[in-house]
Amino acid sequence: MTLGEKIREARLARRLTQEQLAGHEFTKSYISELERGTRTPRVTTLKVLARRLNRPLSYFLDGIPEDREAEAFLAIGMAQVHAGDATAAQSTLGRALDLATQQDDESAEARVELALAALDRDLGRTSQAFRRVNRAIHVLSRAEDRLLLARAQMILGSLRLDSRDPSSALWAFEAALRLAAAPPHDPGLLADIHVGIAEAHLQMGRADEAERALEAALAVVEPFRDPSRVAARHLELALSGVGSGRFEEAVHEAAQALAVHRLIGYKRRLAEIHQALGEADVLDQRWESAERHYRWSLALSTATADWPGAAQVLGEMAESMLARSLPDAARTVGETALALLCADAPPRDQAHGLRVRGVICRLLGRTGEARAALEESLALFEAGARQRDAALVRQELVLLAIEARDLEDAKRHLRALRDPRRRTSGEL
Repeated sequence: MTLGEKIREARLARRLTQEQLAGHEFTKSYISELERGTRTPRVTTLKVLARRLNRPLSYFLDGIPEDREAEAFLAIGMAQVHAGDATAAQSTLGRALDLATQQDDESAEARVELALAALDRDLGRTSQAFRRVNRAIHVLSRAEDRLLLARAQMILGSLRLDSRDPSSALWAFEAALRLAAAPPHDPGLLADIHVGIAEAHLQMGRADEAERALEAALAVVEPFRDPSRVAARHLELALSGVGSGRFEEAVHEAAQALAVHRLIGYKRRLAEIHQALGEADVLDQRWESAERHYRWSLALSTATADWPGAAQVLGEMAESMLARSLPDAARTVGETALALLCADAPPRDQAHGLRVRGVICRLLGRTGEARAALEESLALFEAGARQRDAALVRQELVLLAIEARDLEDAKRHLRALRDPRRRTSGEL
């Protein structure tokens, strides 16, 4: 049975005329064309008709299998944009635009136009990008999707910045901010808008306003620094979707949460592999190779850890200084970081802060202070049964022992890493 036949059969079963089914949104002739199969409706149209015909949307969707094709190409094109493959993205998004045009889906066309406008801007095709984003804004201004319209205004603001017109850019960014401030929120979009506002202020020589905008951007994305929090947010949205009957949205959000958790798992497993390779190198006294593996293990473990506040920022700062090997600059920043560490933090934060203090002291060549801070951090983590964090600190202690060429101390902590039940140095 074709889609048109399904609509006609359901209409007759409800004892409705074509005019009654059309209501105020459609015309009788449009319903007649749908039933004859000479027109293909959009999903938004089918949702309205399905409600009036008292049928589930899925009953009609089988009649238009090509409906999601434009969405699929749009999603693939966006992924290619983020992957940096502009040539492939341009081709894929062009295909998505053709399909959306064929289906007479203005909303889909506007979303593809936005993606192409951003791509054109990156490729320096400013005039074409302006035309695309203005067409998208014209369509989206009639729709209810505030986030899409906010994204369109943000792209328009960026184009104005490129044209050295900061006043117009600021107006567009502020319009985007007003739209994006209302739920549902997109933290990445909000952060991008604040950064755009900062760049506009900088072009106008307003350093203080730019700094405030950048601080606002940081405040928006700070809660999402830890990947496990990102996964938790996706899961929260999935549960909300189920509770509200938005099952397609729930499936999407749950898949996002699962993808983040899998990525965390891969990083943790890779950290464990580097740790094992470091252990083997220590036993064979291959110090440089062991140090390399432990640096990788620590960096990967830190990337999946939940470090609150300043301890997290300072930890990343310390790892960056270690990787860049800039001793003079590292020493200055390290001294400042030590001065900023909070001594009266809660036990969990204090343990992380001590771990960071140990890392920085090791960077500055203060071996004794580094060992003392790391040992104290280890004791706090073990007292709280936080074995994953304790293992991370033990790896730091192993690295410290390697740098001091203290093989026995390195072996002591390696034995504890292999047997986490041995929790204090007295038990080893």
